Amino acid sequence: MRKINELIWHCTATPQGRKTTVAEIDSWHKQRGWNGIGYHKVVHLDGTVSDGRPISKIGAHVKGKNTGTIGYVYVGGTDKAGKAKDTRTAAQKATMRRLTLEAIREYGLTKVTGHNQYANKACPCFDAQAEYADLLTMKNGMPNKDPAKLTSSRTLKGSAASGVGVLGTTATDAAAQLQPLVEISGYLKFAFIALTLVGLAFVVYAKLDDSGAFTEKKPK
Repeated sequence: MRKINELIWHCTATPQGRKTTVAEIDSWHKQRGWNGIGYHKVVHLDGTVSDGRPISKIGAHVKGKNTGTIGYVYVGGTDKAGKAKDTRTAAQKATMRRLTLEAIREYGLTKVTGHNQYANKACPCFDAQAEYADLLTMKNGMPNKDPAKLTSSRTLKGSAASGVGVLGTTATDAAAQLQPLVEISGYLKFAFIALTLVGLAFVVYAKLDDSGAFTEKKPK
């Protein structure tokens, strides 16, 4: 499969409301000496699509820009008097947008343009680059970041940050609550030592008293 990086839109330059077949376009292009229809897809008035030249083959739709591109065309492009006009029906617009998005997905397109950007022509009679620019902000036809995943990721990150905050706050609160206990335990420690010393003093005193060391002796 050849490398494709751009889609170029065209119009058949036929009067508004007039139907045009792939066979008719094929005959026009053969009359120009081309190897059959130069467009790869044709969008009809009712929004249906016909295949033209195989995508695998280089088209014949823009001089000097056929390599690396695909050419799609919609039926219409002029008013009843033959003056250039965007005659696309609602069905055509919807189909053209869908085809553009599908091409971006399938071929990884980096550019969507109109014939008028490469030639002094009105074709395709609308600004294709501007109309489909939003589709090119998507990666492979999908948003660069899945909103659901992005929301989930943000939620998880927020939860993690919140968790850290809660843990930090809990630890701080716990330390604050334990501080008085630490201070009390310090006092108890000193009190225990003091009581122990007092107790030892009583024991020593009692022993000395039993030995008569503290007993007053009467004179004989």
